[in-house]
Amino acid sequence: MSGSKKTITEKQQVNLEKANKWLRRAQMDFNAFKRMVPFNRKMHKGVRCIDPALAVYLLQQTIEKAAKSIAVATGKYSDSRLRSHSHNSLKILLDFYRESLNTIIKIPGLNAVGMGFGIDFSEGLNKILNLIVEVGKTSKERIADETLYREQFAMATDAGIENMLNMLLLLRSSAFIGIPKSIFGPHGKIVIDKHKLNTSTPKDFVSSVFSELEKKLNIPRISENTIKLLEDIVGLLATDGIIDQGDEKNIVVERPIDEQLGQWALIALLVLAMYTFPHESTTRYPRPSGKKQVTGPLGYEDYDDSLGIVSQLARIGYLTMLTLDGIGPELETIAVFYPVVESKLKQ
Repeated sequence: MSGSKKTITEKQQVNLEKANKWLRRAQMDFNAFKRMVPFNRKMHKGVRCIDPALAVYLLQQTIEKAAKSIAVATGKYSDSRLRSHSHNSLKILLDFYRESLNTIIKIPGLNAVGMGFGIDFSEGLNKILNLIVEVGKTSKERIADETLYREQFAMATDAGIENMLNMLLLLRSSAFIGIPKSIFGPHGKIVIDKHKLNTSTPKDFVSSVFSELEKKLNIPRISENTIKLLEDIVGLLATDGIIDQGDEKNIVVERPIDEQLGQWALIALLVLAMYTFPHESTTRYPRPSGKKQVTGPLGYEDYDDSLGIVSQLARIGYLTMLTLDGIGPELETIAVFYPVVESKLKQ
């Protein structure tokens, strides 16, 4: 929504500036990758690259630093905490999502709302926590437990990576671009007269909002169950009542392009981290002789088309470009709203 500018504190501004430094460095690494690996919207496979190991390393560095930019934006990751995660971008992102879910899961009544959508937040949180434990194990612990997460991601097949990238592109074009575009139709934004909204109760508010939206947007008739869920959500978010803030007479609702693509970028970054995080060392050193490494018997000379990540270099490059484009605007949202929501829950 326009008309209500984000207010950012001095501390949040510092966090945002630090986060942007990490993102700029990620973009510089990616620029170096682009000079080695040409790609376009068609994402042709089989791109010729004189040093594919170095190209994969640059991708890994890009994703790692982009992940760190998100972590720093929250204000909860000091330099020492970032160092404790080393080069494991997957671990950084899982840690970030755990922090977010731990914050969200504490909202009273949220699980009841989630169940209305068929979502068990507690179960989802436990799955993420289990993956964090596995990814965070030391090499000795993983060998002893026969945990193969790192190896599985490092040796991912061409088809496996391609399917995941196709899923990300479909998700972006349909859910995050297609649906909002179809709802707004030819309108880039709509204007709602605030005096036409009834803020007496969550039920009145939801009803009056949808009454106005249905006049101007291409949205189907909302079911009674969905309306009830939305009323519950409004009640959770506005525990002190719905307060009209600001002197503006109108509410301007814009098609949320940056916000939607920013949310998609967070999902895409996690997927890209899965496939790139194991390659930080193996891309730089020769294959060890007679000793199997934690990430498998790889060395820089093994990076050829037999590895899925090499055969998909151009496609991953294209998805990385889209992801970096989406993360930039999302950093401010994380810097402003992440600590605010958490502090409210602690009160």
